[in-house]
Amino acid sequence: MKKVSLFIAIAIVAVLVIVPLAARFVGPKMIYVSPPSGTPIGEFDFPRPETSVLGVSIKVPMTILNDLINKEVPEQFQGQEQTNITKRIQNGGYAWAVARGKIEFQNTGTNLAFAAPFTGAARFQGDLDAKILTLPLDSTAELSGMGGGILNPVITPDWQIDPNLVPQLNLTNASLSLGALGTIDISDILGGTLGQMLQSELGKLAPALGQELDLRSEVEPLWREVFLNQSVSEDPPVWISITPEKVLMAPIDYSDPSQILINMGIQSETFLTNRDPGQPIPQPLPQLTPLDYPIDTNLRIPLIVGISELNEALASQTFEFDTGVGTRIEIAGMEAEIGQEGRLNLKLILQADKSRLGRGVSGEIWVTGRPLIDVENQSLGFSDVELTVETRDKLTTAAAWLLEGILVRTLESQLRVDLDDYKEEIDEEVQKALQSENLPEGLDVTLENLNVGLADIYTITRYFAGGEPDPGIVIVVSATGSMKTTLSPALFQPQ
Repeated sequence: MKKVSLFIAIAIVAVLVIVPLAARFVGPKMIYVSPPSGTPIGEFDFPRPETSVLGVSIKVPMTILNDLINKEVPEQFQGQEQTNITKRIQNGGYAWAVARGKIEFQNTGTNLAFAAPFTGAARFQGDLDAKILTLPLDSTAELSGMGGGILNPVITPDWQIDPNLVPQLNLTNASLSLGALGTIDISDILGGTLGQMLQSELGKLAPALGQELDLRSEVEPLWREVFLNQSVSEDPPVWISITPEKVLMAPIDYSDPSQILINMGIQSETFLTNRDPGQPIPQPLPQLTPLDYPIDTNLRIPLIVGISELNEALASQTFEFDTGVGTRIEIAGMEAEIGQEGRLNLKLILQADKSRLGRGVSGEIWVTGRPLIDVENQSLGFSDVELTVETRDKLTTAAAWLLEGILVRTLESQLRVDLDDYKEEIDEEVQKALQSENLPEGLDVTLENLNVGLADIYTITRYFAGGEPDPGIVIVVSATGSMKTTLSPALFQPQ
């Protein structure tokens, strides 16, 4: 009986002494690494300005141009001149009158062409030398043909329209009968006179285009709308400020036969400020800056994401992987803080099983990495991941090799934080801004092929210039697309 009691006592001692020792020297190594030392310093002191372009393609239907030119060009032309049409006519002169039909514009794909049929008559008078005697001439010629021209309009930097007009006249019927002496072709004579009259009348088209298609007046409301100051954070106080700087002018687009597109862009600077700047004071429209390529909307909007907000997203990230050397590593409970030189420090709660190379590791370690936007997956990722100095000092050589050689590569390839909420927020704001009640009367705006995505990410030391250090990150969201602005045809009806 005494032997049994002794055996139980020895067993109890073994449980109380040997098992803790086994856990200490044989079980997983428990480590708790302190955060990296040093002052958090962002890649930038405060958010940098972002340049955005709001592309505006103003649709001008061909019907508007047809109405305009038919209103501006007279329906009837007439004139007269004292001249001898041949050497055999003395004291000659003629008078003519023509009436045009409807003028029709055509988008040729590279420029604008317009034409209208016309008919009329010319009356010639004079003294005809018939060699034996002189006979009075009083004869009428029927006239018909097509009149029109080619337009290669250009919007000049001072917002004027230079039509680059080349008139064209084709007389298909212009013969004058001289009785027994036959007929003569008077196309050259009348063609010159009619051509001068046509050029004179069509010369009125440029100011008419400038008055009716008043691009300055159409773009000005949009220009004023771009001046924006809006509160985006109360604690700390932050406002987003948008200041337009330029109006860009691209070549006219002739790709749609039913219309022309006048392509413009409003280039703005978007930045963050730490105080309410008050109501913005819109500046007058500047002169146009000509470009030789099309313009699409490309908005770049900086969003500050606080560390606490980022950590909410990181806390939900858990994953595990096989090292290939007999050890599985589980990671959970990630937490971030701003490091230095544009890096984020990440705390990882991990459980690494024992491998052939040594004991397992369990506890908290720290790694550091550079945040980046995974463009393909539209998520937050990391590059240049490495163990912190404090973590490396806590680990054995085998464990450090295992974690740095395998864990680091896994974090770079697998750690992705979904940031869809930010894209959705911008998408909603863009669509809200395009609601008709917020636009000037007579404009219909649509943004086609809208694509909202994550464009850039970087760390900051403070939220705004002059503010106290409060490190965070900035995510730059881009919204691209083709913005089409249609002018209401009612604005251009003949008065």
